[in-house]
Amino acid sequence: MATRKAMREQAAHVVKDILRMWMQQHAGEQVPEEVFRLCEQAVRSLNNGSFGPDSAAFVHWVHVELLRTEGPPQKHRSEDEWRALFPRYPSSSTDDGYLLCFEPSNVDGIREALQKFGLCVVRVLTASQCEETVIGMFEEVNALRAYYGVVGPPVDPHNAATWQSENWPSKNRYLVKDRALHKQAFANRCNGCIYEVFAAIFRERRLHVSVDNWGIARGARDNPDWAVALRPHWDVSPWRFVEDVQQGLDPGYQGLVALTDQNLETGCHLTLPGCTHFMEQWCAERRQDWVGANQSFKAAEDDPVVPYMQPVPLRRGEMVIWSCGQLHASIGSSSQDMRLVQYIRMYPAPEAGCKVNYEGRDPHGCVRALKRCFETGELTQAAIDSFGLDALGKRLLALESWDAEASTAVLA
Repeated sequence: MATRKAMREQAAHVVKDILRMWMQQHAGEQVPEEVFRLCEQAVRSLNNGSFGPDSAAFVHWVHVELLRTEGPPQKHRSEDEWRALFPRYPSSSTDDGYLLCFEPSNVDGIREALQKFGLCVVRVLTASQCEETVIGMFEEVNALRAYYGVVGPPVDPHNAATWQSENWPSKNRYLVKDRALHKQAFANRCNGCIYEVFAAIFRERRLHVSVDNWGIARGARDNPDWAVALRPHWDVSPWRFVEDVQQGLDPGYQGLVALTDQNLETGCHLTLPGCTHFMEQWCAERRQDWVGANQSFKAAEDDPVVPYMQPVPLRRGEMVIWSCGQLHASIGSSSQDMRLVQYIRMYPAPEAGCKVNYEGRDPHGCVRALKRCFETGELTQAAIDSFGLDALGKRLLALESWDAEASTAVLA
């Protein structure tokens, strides 16, 4: 008499054959319930009903294992079909090589762009604010150099002779540590224009802000080793993103502010417009990889969606905001100029009562990040006090709670 283990192995083989054949004939489609019921009937017939009510759970387990080990076949698409899936984000009306940029007050335009393309570009800082931020950035870089005893001339964003790798406070490829803690970095995090944009996106005023990093990319025209480019990736698991959307949840957004003009020569952001609408289908056509819920996930180099990514050149003071479901990357430099950014994003505070625990999901969420900074001595209460934060800034950084009056100010 066959052992239970042998019976399960035989049943799994039969179920895989049925599922594999159906998926090959219906590439890119979700397996319908009638196919699962056919598998259950085959299992019960094969084992004289010994699986009983567990046959459905067994078939589900086999299906998941098949997706994890082999993956479904990908649907073949023509060039025109691919292009229709990923429409181009519009160019600037002045045809100057940049993209359509919204004013923070253009709430409808921002929401429509995010819905259609998965991203939007918004003007949030003035030229003088950008200049002040760059000054602050390198004040912090050089203060850290002094703290770590780095020998050499101060890093000067306008003098490539000071950009040698050994002259930076961090030896990683990004040149700086985990968080930007200069006074100007906090001023930008609490910027009213950025706040109004995210409040409009979430239709919620009770927000928190990330305590994230600077982004520094050296001009690499004369030193190709400095041409750092990020591979195409998602900031969250694609399968987690799809699960959230299917449950009616908003997984959130990422953002960066350009502090210098950024184009194809200096290197710039790269994205796949319309990606969020394709994510459920993308997952249905890929082998299920295990990835932590809050970990990034890299696209395969030969993934057919990669060639349809679009560069996002930015003028200084512009911010690109993109959905967590957007495949994105960056282009390496072939210029003599630095590319400088600050990473900023906002999300509903716990007082907003959202079903998504944004604070817990975000490794750079202000509650976690500031707690860590106080513990390590990177920040002190005296330093925070010296920043001159107003009531909005303190609430955005979770230094004060949102009050009842603010809780009623939900945006239409």
